Amino acid sequence: MPAFDARVRDFEAANTQVLGISTDSPFSHDNWAKTVGINNYPLLSDVHRTVVKDYGIYWPEWNASTRATFIIDKNGIVRFAKHHPKGDLPDPDTILAEVKKLG
Repeated sequence: MPAFDARVRDFEAANTQVLGISTDSPFSHDNWAKTVGINNYPLLSDVHRTVVKDYGIYWPEWNASTRATFIIDKNGIVRFAKHHPKGDLPDPDTILAEVKKLG
């Protein structure tokens, strides 16, 4: 998302790696990233729906995922999770504040 792309340096300063993951193909990600100007963090493709199912955000009616934000520590433990209603975008300031709370 462009709002996270604009703030990626702030996340890096908090020792955090921003990643985008969706069920779209790598080709779709590439096109979308070019269109909206995502340049500063990787977009990962979960075309087999493995990650979205493991994290409980699979939306079977659409064979896709719901929108969610996770903060995962270096040991792979989910420290924060927030599901976003359809149409809502995660707020980078809120997510960065949660990162900082975790130290």
